[in-house]
Amino acid sequence: MELIIQPTFSTCGQACIAMIAGKEINEVIKDMKTDGPTSIGQLIEALDFYGIEHAEKNVRISKKKPVQSDFSILTLHMSAGYKHWVLFYNGKYYDPEFGLLDECHPEGRITSFLAIYK
Repeated sequence: MELIIQPTFSTCGQACIAMIAGKEINEVIKDMKTDGPTSIGQLIEALDFYGIEHAEKNVRISKKKPVQSDFSILTLHMSAGYKHWVLFYNGKYYDPEFGLLDECHPEGRITSFLAIYK
């Protein structure tokens, strides 16, 4: 997995898709038809567009399901008040804003994940 840093504040979703699909981020932005914030629905559509197998829906992190899958797109709620997408793969956090991390960014709270089956 190659880390891709988001080119703008609002392209973390596109960066996650680019990392998973092995594409250039500008190509993903063009294919997704947005360089702005993305929803989980838009991420799922992009994964489908690139033929990447994934779970049907986002799963909320809870006491019953406290851990994300080994390969997933994480939904983080950042202490600064914004939602952020991060890729979790092979025990590492591929954060398009903050870089490759061994632990989730301390100012982010993981609230859900979308499992990737690639």
